[in-house]
Amino acid sequence: MKLYQIDAFTKEKYKGNPAAVCIVDKDLSEEEMQNIALEMNLSETAFVKLYDSHCNLRWFTPASEVPLCGHATLATAYVLWTSGLWNKSERIEFSTLSGPLFTSLNDNGSISMDFPASMAEKDESYERMPIEEELGGLISDVLRIPNELILIMEDVGALKRAQPNPGFIKEQAKNGVIISAQGEGDYDFTSRYFAPNLDINEDPVTGFMHTILTPYWAEKLGKSEFRAKQASARGGEMNTKLKGDRVILIGDAVKVFETEIEA
Repeated sequence: MKLYQIDAFTKEKYKGNPAAVCIVDKDLSEEEMQNIALEMNLSETAFVKLYDSHCNLRWFTPASEVPLCGHATLATAYVLWTSGLWNKSERIEFSTLSGPLFTSLNDNGSISMDFPASMAEKDESYERMPIEEELGGLISDVLRIPNELILIMEDVGALKRAQPNPGFIKEQAKNGVIISAQGEGDYDFTSRYFAPNLDINEDPVTGFMHTILTPYWAEKLGKSEFRAKQASARGGEMNTKLKGDRVILIGDAVKVFETEIEA
């Protein structure tokens, strides 16, 4: 089975978010996929099976399967186009746990992904003081979607300096905690994602998170197109657009290596 490691949401190797992409040439059990993801020990490993008109796509962290993953979808599309497994002039439809996802290759080599928008709800009952102390900055809004806590910080500098304890973060949400603040310089907003319950203390660059934050910042800033930065140690960036109930994520990718594995 062919396996690739791709750095997503970056043009540089060893930046952005690494994802493993497995081209599935025979059916794998969930246990086999989970074991491969654990062996790869990346935030996500994608398993893609090709059909004539679409592809089936699943994503696994080292701990469990997840319903949506942006950077591993970007990495998968990049592999299919650059390895000649899919016509570059044709968009790719992925059948996933989150429904159909669509990717297209842009003239400049970047990849656009068409994902469903996630509308977070405000949580006025959340006690902010403990997490403000943990993050070292004030929280202006608290929002939730299933399994995720979203905290909007008042200061982007505090967001960048934050070093929350993974044990504390584990208690805040089933999956993880997103923090975001209005950006600086060329960026409209900046964010980070902590998910120790998924064996990811901090995700380098998180596509699905931007399907939540893009609608939020669209309402907050009164615009629909954004330049977004993820302020992890590796760092990454993307453009996002809100189009009705969909979010378009636009980013780049680069191959680190490819190999064969037995499964």
